[in-house]
Amino acid sequence: MPIYTVIATFILSLFFTACTPTPDVPLSPELQHYALIKKNCESLRTMPGIHVPDALDKECHDFLRRLDKVNALDYKVAHFNDDVEDPYAKPKPEYILLQKDANQQHLIAKVEYEELSNTINRVSLDAVEQNELADVQLTLLFPETTFTKAHYDYYKRQAAEYHDVPQYVTYKKNYAEELVDLGLVHLSEGDKKSALNAFKAAAELNNAQAFYLVGIIYEAKHVDKAIEWYTKALQQGIKGARINLARLYNRNHEPKEAQRLYHEAAEDGDAYAQYLLYEQYIQTDNTKTNAMAREWVRRSAENGFPPAEYAYAKMLLKEEKKPEAQEWLTKAHEHGIRAANELLGDLYYSNKHYVEAAEYLGAAESAKAKYKLAGMYEQGLGVETNYYRAYILYKEAERLGEKKAKKDVARLAKLKTPKEEAHYDAAKRKERQLLQEQIERNGEDPILRNIRTKGMRVHLQGLVMLPLEKGHGFIIHSEDGKKFYVIDQQQQADVEQYQYVDITAEATGNPITVSNNIGLTRDIYQFRFQKHCSQ
Repeated sequence: MPIYTVIATFILSLFFTACTPTPDVPLSPELQHYALIKKNCESLRTMPGIHVPDALDKECHDFLRRLDKVNALDYKVAHFNDDVEDPYAKPKPEYILLQKDANQQHLIAKVEYEELSNTINRVSLDAVEQNELADVQLTLLFPETTFTKAHYDYYKRQAAEYHDVPQYVTYKKNYAEELVDLGLVHLSEGDKKSALNAFKAAAELNNAQAFYLVGIIYEAKHVDKAIEWYTKALQQGIKGARINLARLYNRNHEPKEAQRLYHEAAEDGDAYAQYLLYEQYIQTDNTKTNAMAREWVRRSAENGFPPAEYAYAKMLLKEEKKPEAQEWLTKAHEHGIRAANELLGDLYYSNKHYVEAAEYLGAAESAKAKYKLAGMYEQGLGVETNYYRAYILYKEAERLGEKKAKKDVARLAKLKTPKEEAHYDAAKRKERQLLQEQIERNGEDPILRNIRTKGMRVHLQGLVMLPLEKGHGFIIHSEDGKKFYVIDQQQQADVEQYQYVDITAEATGNPITVSNNIGLTRDIYQFRFQKHCSQ
């Protein structure tokens, strides 16, 4: 009888065994978790035409005997007091001894089940080593069998039909994920060669993320190879590869192909691609390109890209559509765009909502914002009058380039009081203390020295870009133009596309070299996610 027929008949027997009532006492509730292994062992002993390895036959036989013994004891325990009319009667000594014996047999059954499981796995691996396909298939019918790398390699060498076996498919997927994780570890250590080998091995197993990561490594020096791998990633469904391809085509002096890919991604709803098209078209000052820039930034904003929300709001302000602009500025502010603070402060100020104006202007960093806030402190608009704070703000505005603040500094120097100065100094000391506590809690700011130092805890803030759905990492775009790659293999950060994050991460000290949007190379330093921060 062909082995396929034998195995198929065996599987059917399991099905019918499950549906046919047994004359024996049913397994007790405490033994129900052994029901499947009992069924499998019984079928091995009753099905004709199947060779059962001796070790497996013996262990199954011993376990079934033990199970029968334990089940019989459970049955006796359960029905021992059937004739006792008083439910509160004191248990008989015989009953206590019977319970003790049953508990002891349960422990022995557990040990024998573990021995049986170990035997199944040992027999399975021996069958792989001895090229006994029938025995391998037989053992894999037991859920207790662990599908190992040896099983995977063995089935891989068999006919293609074995590549559809559920355990094979599952192992292949998990193995590819492990290779990706290994590659990310090598990449974080600066070992690009080992990372490349791991990613390529995962790509051979059709891991879509691996195709993309191979392209990342090749970007630095092998543009053509990177294009080849990103193209494969795109074919595997990684839509984020289109942006990378467009960057590389720009670097390869093929702007038409780059533009085609940007448009393709933008038309497909990619908010980042839409914003990049806006940035391109806004550079040319003519009616047609301005209209195209406006359309793309509007679509990007509506798709939730925070920089587009801010840029679109600025357009609306120029068009004197202040209420609509304020809505978009508020969204941009809520999504972490700090540049929106100044414009929001101006809008609230112009509407004489001074309390709100002071809040937003206080969060802004520009000379203009500080100058306006200084005037509010001098006049007591939305805040308590404080000449010393106004004096300090005028000085900051002057330092940042506001020339007319010079006269105000001289004027306020005569109005400020020692009491105001003392209160300000006390507030500043408290602010410095809180800042130091925040640094101790969240890490250092990402200056060049810190991001290059392995093991340094760094405080990262910015916009999340997820080039890979369910990927093992994400990119942070900070508002000052820096980019950081955060490795997050277990997806502990639980971040979403275009989310503003404030996190602590550990620097690996190693960068990845990629291309920017105009075809030049840049280094993006790698970090390992640690935690979300509380300010």
